[in-house]
Amino acid sequence: MFKKAKWHKAVKKAKTTRKKLRDQLDKLFSKIIRSKGKCERCGKTSPLNTAHIFSRRNLAIRWDKDNVFCLCVACHFWGHQNPILFAEFVKEKLGIRKYEELKKKSQTIKKWTIPELEMLVKTFKKEINSE
Repeated sequence: MFKKAKWHKAVKKAKTTRKKLRDQLDKLFSKIIRSKGKCERCGKTSPLNTAHIFSRRNLAIRWDKDNVFCLCVACHFWGHQNPILFAEFVKEKLGIRKYEELKKKSQTIKKWTIPELEMLVKTFKKEINSE
């Protein structure tokens, strides 16, 4: 019984650590994307969002710079309200070949390890500090 309780605590701690790292990565990644300074659709400078092309749920491309645009709030909302037009916008901006590569990548399953997430945090922090 004691060993099972210890194992449960270790699993719970790993989940908590993973969640904290994902939250930290989301904030750092968003800061990097928004540092572009203007909406990639209309050119407005504020307020800016990180708009994913393929869902953030897919961890294989959640923090992939090819999978996001820096959009103002209005254009981000427009993209959600007009998915077909947004897809056309994406294909025009990326090109069909890059779009298809990203689509294929979005269909892969990725389970990040804690050391991989920690390394990504370091990479993003370094990128932010070099700007």
